[in-house]
Amino acid sequence: MLDIRSTELNLIPIFVAIYEERSLSRAATRMEISQPAVSKALKRLREIYDDPLFHRKVAGMDPTSFAIDIYPAMAAALKNFSSTLSTSRTFNPKTSQRVFSIACITLVSANLIPALLCKIKAQAPGIALEVHPLFTEDMESDLRMQRYDLIIDMTPSGRSMLKSEVLYAEQVKVVCASGHPRLGTTLAVEEYFSEEHVALAQWQVRGSMMTAEHLPQMANRNIVVRVPTAMEMLPIIARSEIIGVLPHSTIDTFSNMYDVRTLPFPFAESVFSLSAIWHPSRSAEAGHRWLRQQLFEVINELGLITSKVAQ
Repeated sequence: MLDIRSTELNLIPIFVAIYEERSLSRAATRMEISQPAVSKALKRLREIYDDPLFHRKVAGMDPTSFAIDIYPAMAAALKNFSSTLSTSRTFNPKTSQRVFSIACITLVSANLIPALLCKIKAQAPGIALEVHPLFTEDMESDLRMQRYDLIIDMTPSGRSMLKSEVLYAEQVKVVCASGHPRLGTTLAVEEYFSEEHVALAQWQVRGSMMTAEHLPQMANRNIVVRVPTAMEMLPIIARSEIIGVLPHSTIDTFSNMYDVRTLPFPFAESVFSLSAIWHPSRSAEAGHRWLRQQLFEVINELGLITSKVAQ
């Protein structure tokens, strides 16, 4: 059995401090301990890993390739442990200096994130947001390692150990150029599939955001271009005969910038839900609960169709 002693666990925050500060003296100040204590801890870390970990340079402490490799795991371990401590502590948004990290599908970030930020700043001036495009290959790992506190994405299908809560339902519509030569005011299924399509891309996947997983018929589209956001999608539609599918709120936000019009989505399943997704280890954390509460309040204030169903 691996013998992990409490004194060795105490080395984790010191390693992280040295790595991030690139200085023993700054690491000591950050940890509120003496510099000799930091040097002693570094010596012990070198013995444990049989690696120098850091080389002293003119500009500071330069990490070895091994230190670079283990830093993500060490930083995540420290962050995870810190978050479990905060669960039992009172969270005061008026005085908190936390930075919340949210990965958000680009379809909703233009409306939702500015409203969320304004709401947070009104009552918690010290809290900041880091908003990332939803570039994740492993959602469960990213949430477990706390790369993101929260993910906003289309409601996941199937079973998962992650927690999710539906934020709101969004109706999708077909978008085409105002002067499209073949399309009228209605759209049959056959017409839909006879046209060329632009789709929102998934990160590092040769697929689109709305896939056969959400609606089996989507596999039959003739997709000629995939783009990362609606801001690239709408100009293509406006200047060509290519069509696309977007949520109604996104179209309302940007349609006045482009010469496009909408048509009904030619399938019965025209409403899709978006969810907040997080790791179950964060469910009871006071700050995380507060963040989720602000998110749902913003959804209500924006007048979106809510469907608050916990999974």
